[in-house]
Amino acid sequence: MPWKPHKGPQLRFHASPAFELLYGGAAGGGKSDSLLMEALRYVDVPGYAAIILRRSYPQLAQAGGLIPRSRELLNGVARWNEERKTWTFPSGATLEFGHMVHENDRYDYQGAAFAYVGFDELTQFTEQQYLYLFSRARTTATLPDGRPIPVRVRATTNPGGVGHEWVRARWGAWLGDEPTARSGDIRYYRQEGDIDVETTADDPAALSRQFIAASVYDNPTLLNNDPAYIQRLQALSMIERERLLAGNWAIAPSGNVFKREWFQIVESAPEGLRWARYWDLAASTKTTADYTACVAVAMAADGTVYLRDMIRGRWEWPDQEKIMVSTMLAEPSVEHGIEKALHGLAAVQTLSRRRDLAHVTIRGIDVDRDKLSRALPLSARAEQGKVALVAGDWNMAFINELCMFSGDGTTHDDQVDTAAGGLAMIAQPQGVEYAPSIWG
Repeated sequence: MPWKPHKGPQLRFHASPAFELLYGGAAGGGKSDSLLMEALRYVDVPGYAAIILRRSYPQLAQAGGLIPRSRELLNGVARWNEERKTWTFPSGATLEFGHMVHENDRYDYQGAAFAYVGFDELTQFTEQQYLYLFSRARTTATLPDGRPIPVRVRATTNPGGVGHEWVRARWGAWLGDEPTARSGDIRYYRQEGDIDVETTADDPAALSRQFIAASVYDNPTLLNNDPAYIQRLQALSMIERERLLAGNWAIAPSGNVFKREWFQIVESAPEGLRWARYWDLAASTKTTADYTACVAVAMAADGTVYLRDMIRGRWEWPDQEKIMVSTMLAEPSVEHGIEKALHGLAAVQTLSRRRDLAHVTIRGIDVDRDKLSRALPLSARAEQGKVALVAGDWNMAFINELCMFSGDGTTHDDQVDTAAGGLAMIAQPQGVEYAPSIWG
């Protein structure tokens, strides 16, 4: 099927002569499609090789991901190698899909050479991973008229993620607090030691860099096919809404993830709710250490999330076990999730072996997202007035922690973690791992 870029930012992306280009900065701008299509520009040239990376393989393979999209475009055009996750074209050119879950996975590409290196969702990568792939950006492939294939690095992203700060700093001329460049401008930089220094186009050591902003409003295909997408973006938490809809790189989580006035305190929760508890276990009793925390969470038919009876303190494992067992025995119908971090997995195994807890559902939960990302669904509900705290002496300490929360680990966040984890349990119970009792 013929593919054409939309006029505006998408067309400018495909026309860019820059070596390094960041495209997007908000949701829905057609970023991933452009990243894929630009990788295919020279697939008729022998020796051409391209790679597109995401932080994890499931992100590439999921519905709507780059690998399924490439199958729609390339089946019958190129040959797919499932083991290598690579398309090979009649010319011998290749398009590979890769990932770097762990920091040192970047060395998996040692010795490789790519004329095109693409990063989808760049803020999910570390700066070291990104820059290492610069050393793989090289080619000897030439066009039929003898001209060399241009070597290019292309990245798409939204604000947020573990790499938000370094990405914003690298494109500071466009995304900083006092920008000096407009979307589409090309600037030139040279490396002096570890310092990035702006220079001019005639500097022999210069590499060109560009940022092109795009949003859902630049994607008429999406707006025509799914006009409610904007409404779904508007329903996000304030942080996510500003980042994904408005393309706001400057908004800071601290003081903005939760607001005091978003929460209501009620005398009791409705009868008949299904409750879950999420245990966030700490490993130390030092006064500077995090707390062990657990709150009961339920959701009513109208979508209101109720929280009750926060448990919080600094205990080592023997005391933690006593508190957990007594809580589970007192609330036998409550489902319990335990974060596997630190000694959480051992706790799941120990508690699941106890005969007196045979009737209790205990789940071990893997954590695969950063603290801020996990907290944002709770933030979105709170902003809509859909979070209610059952009155207790824990309420004010909980709200104070929420309002100070930044997601970067600089403040205590154990109560935020347990509330966010409990919401995830009741919203998606199939997304956690069941640890059955050996007595069940």
